[in-house]
Amino acid sequence: MAEASLGSTLHAGSVPGGPAGLFRQRGPGWDFIDLAALGDNRLRCYLIGLLRIVLYPLGFALIAGVAIGIAIAIPAALAHRPFPGIGPIPTLVLQFGSIAMVGVAVLRTVARTHHRPCLSVVAPDLLLDWRRLAIGLAVELALKLLLLLFAAAAGQVPGTPFAAMTAEQVALLGVALFLVPLQAASEEILFRGYLTQALGRILPSRCLIVAAIALLFGLLHLNNYGPVTLPYFLVLSLLYSLVSLRDGRLELAIGGHAAMNLFAVWLANAVSGEPGIPHAALTLNGAMLAILLIHGALFYALTRLLVRHFCHRRPAA
Repeated sequence: MAEASLGSTLHAGSVPGGPAGLFRQRGPGWDFIDLAALGDNRLRCYLIGLLRIVLYPLGFALIAGVAIGIAIAIPAALAHRPFPGIGPIPTLVLQFGSIAMVGVAVLRTVARTHHRPCLSVVAPDLLLDWRRLAIGLAVELALKLLLLLFAAAAGQVPGTPFAAMTAEQVALLGVALFLVPLQAASEEILFRGYLTQALGRILPSRCLIVAAIALLFGLLHLNNYGPVTLPYFLVLSLLYSLVSLRDGRLELAIGGHAAMNLFAVWLANAVSGEPGIPHAALTLNGAMLAILLIHGALFYALTRLLVRHFCHRRPAA
């Protein structure tokens, strides 16, 4: 009965949970945003969610950090060697594993506190579309490889291009192949899923929702890349929000985000002789902004084209 009521409300063009008498012209993405109406949207639910989003990564970092420290310190002490530091692989586990726990916190909050299906923060039909994930991943990797070929031809690739990787670098990439997709999915579930739907309860415009999400997304990446990269992540967030709202689900954005981060980890190891995680500061200039805009337009157009050919639209649950 509740689902039928929600469906009739959406088709009537009203805003579930909004002020009485408030109606607006429905457009792409609203069916996804309004999935929040399936659950409990009291303020206390969002406060509990915020608490989980903060505590889960901290708890993971604490437990994993202690375990990694013990695993490194004990062999060093037995061998009478100085403490060697945690290295790039444990650093990757701590950094990306902590972010992956944000996704766990969001999904648990949606199910246990808001009392609605977990996948309602991903898709209206409450199903994960693996074809869309593959399309987002493949298109982003193809665009990144094309850009790399142009950069290499222009002599813009630093270091020793594509040197033979060491065993430690290969191991790092193996760990990244497991953790990076979880990290990317967690960020998309948080920003383009949970927070987008939450803001949809109080903001009447998709533009305002997307702008607020872009600002949050950019601010939370400042520690890694510095303040000059805020415009870069604003544009990146706008792209993923546009793609996800136009498609009415998150799989394309998750696939593209995972491909972008996997490519960055691979490139950081392929052009250098030392294993590591990419932390290079970005300098936003006219050329980079133009490349980012062209990249975004191509990603949007290609994913939309491929979805039309290979994915059948299923009704919302």
